[in-house]
Amino acid sequence: MNDIFIFTDCDLDGAGSYLMFEWFIKKNIPYKIIRVNDFKQIFAPWYEENGSKYKQIYILDLDVSQESQELVDKKNVTIIDHHKTHANNKDNYKNATTIIKEYSSCTKLIYNLFTKKTNKKLSAEQKMMVLHIDDYDSYELKLPQSYDINIVYWNYQGDRISHFLNDFGNGFNGFSAKNASAIKFYKNKFKSIINKLDVHHAPKVPIGKNTYKFVSVFAESHINEIADHIIKNYKADVGFVVNLKTNKVSIRKSKECELDLGAFSSKLFDAGGGHEYAAGGLINEKFLQLSKLFSPARIKIGS
Repeated sequence: MNDIFIFTDCDLDGAGSYLMFEWFIKKNIPYKIIRVNDFKQIFAPWYEENGSKYKQIYILDLDVSQESQELVDKKNVTIIDHHKTHANNKDNYKNATTIIKEYSSCTKLIYNLFTKKTNKKLSAEQKMMVLHIDDYDSYELKLPQSYDINIVYWNYQGDRISHFLNDFGNGFNGFSAKNASAIKFYKNKFKSIINKLDVHHAPKVPIGKNTYKFVSVFAESHINEIADHIIKNYKADVGFVVNLKTNKVSIRKSKECELDLGAFSSKLFDAGGGHEYAAGGLINEKFLQLSKLFSPARIKIGS
């Protein structure tokens, strides 16, 4: 029987969560990178064929409680996650080992967990990488290079974790010339995209006791940056970025907005959920009804 296998989210925090196992547990742990919306259809056949081959299967940075809870509730499964929506459902697991609590990032959660359980100490460069990943996933963006690390990560083609380990397997100590070139190209492309955006808004959307200003655009890349940009430029509470290519809607909110996007998304979208401040889901009839409230915004971005 093999030792362990890891399923982790496809984003930077998912890569960071895997990195913690590499640094604290052992190198070269087999893994699959997966989106939460694809989890059920991928995990079910994999577990049927391979589940009994591993002593422990770890699921990291993925809220699998919405559609896959019974599927993963196995004695040889350990789930580590930080999403608020998942923490609200953690008591429903009966067999799986769970470490699920609301946290700034799953990377930071695992780092703190392993720091307490092991005697291993990370280098200054390794700790710096933990700080940057946590800064980006919590979207505090207090560290200027955390934004750029995320750009580098999403610029990778193919197995992003493999590339990430090649570049940052020993921690963060600046960017290579190749990384710097990718960052520059990405930012230049972003400037070109925002000049062509067609923005719509819904100035007063009632939710509970409050009303919120929503803005929306269509885009297929630079999702987080575009959402932030339209929120700031149109002084909105929530920004929607609709990707017709993937049939997915990503939403972000301003720091002043009190709406819990994770809870909001789980009610609005198919396979919806996420963080309090960043979430999304698949386009469905509920979202199409909501979209009828939007009208073209008069102010052009950059004016």
